[in-house]
Amino acid sequence: MTRAVVWLDASTAKRALLSAFIARHLREAGYNTIITARGYDYAVKILEFLDETYLPTGVHGGGTLRGKLLADLGRAIDIDVVVEEWSPKVLISYPSPPAARVAFGRGIPYIALGDTPHGEAMNRLSYPLASVAIFSDFVVNEMERFLLKGFTAVETFRGVDELVYVKAYVPREEGVRALGLEPYSYMVFRPEEFKAHYYEQISQSLILRLARRAAERGVKPVIIPRYKEHLEEAKRIEGALVLEKPFLGLDLEFFSMAVFTGGISMAREAALLGVPGISVFREVISIDKALISMGFPLRYVKGYEEGEQILMNIARDPDGFRVDTGKLLQSLESPLPLISKWVKKLSGA
Repeated sequence: MTRAVVWLDASTAKRALLSAFIARHLREAGYNTIITARGYDYAVKILEFLDETYLPTGVHGGGTLRGKLLADLGRAIDIDVVVEEWSPKVLISYPSPPAARVAFGRGIPYIALGDTPHGEAMNRLSYPLASVAIFSDFVVNEMERFLLKGFTAVETFRGVDELVYVKAYVPREEGVRALGLEPYSYMVFRPEEFKAHYYEQISQSLILRLARRAAERGVKPVIIPRYKEHLEEAKRIEGALVLEKPFLGLDLEFFSMAVFTGGISMAREAALLGVPGISVFREVISIDKALISMGFPLRYVKGYEEGEQILMNIARDPDGFRVDTGKLLQSLESPLPLISKWVKKLSGA
């Protein structure tokens, strides 16, 4: 009997990491898998680093809605070619307008994941086509507004999507030593997104200002640029390690003193691992409010001065800001069981 093919779509680094771990889980359960990946940021690099087979489809559309439209149209064509060849039975994806549209046009059930209520455009263009949406209890009330009642089933779990790979993570010092880093001697900096539609345009990166301050304080900044603009500025920071090659983010986060990011995912991952995760994103979303209330070391800051104060405090006493999150993680659920349940149901396997 031919094994059903499950299709996963990855358009960002976090989604690539999720796709890789979900794909491994599904293969162990007897399915074949394919991953379509957009050529953007670290998404492809992560899949290559993990030795995960993927099919390149499309590119990033830049900072304008028209650019995104044209890129999505091209990517939908690329994806359709893949689907024609592989005939998947089900799609698993975060909001991805081209993947959702191709799945709908091909009659392929779509299992939607997601935790970004602020991503209004991509959510509105994807979730109405979902057969089932699997959302965290902590954010479901904000996410359901994007669904079509009567068309999409909703399943919830008490946890966060990152647990798909965080719960399976085993710290490996060699992962950071291979980058020339000494464990617990550096801080990680991931600049702000400014080309996604739900981010404001910025004239200067607050995160890179903090990275420069860390270097002045004698703490090595490890910078993960998003765009060439970040890369050029990061390379001007004396003593900084600017990462351009593939790496495992969890190793980098676990053995750091702290993680500062303009987004959300890396700060949340770090906090789940017990490492201070600091975000300068404009609003605290419900998932993170829940994690903070549970005791995970996650913080949002509103400006440079507040961020600098936290950075200096951590530099003085890094151990005092780490948290043993083992028991807290045990109290949270991964979405994997629900994903497996719906793959089986929708694929007819």
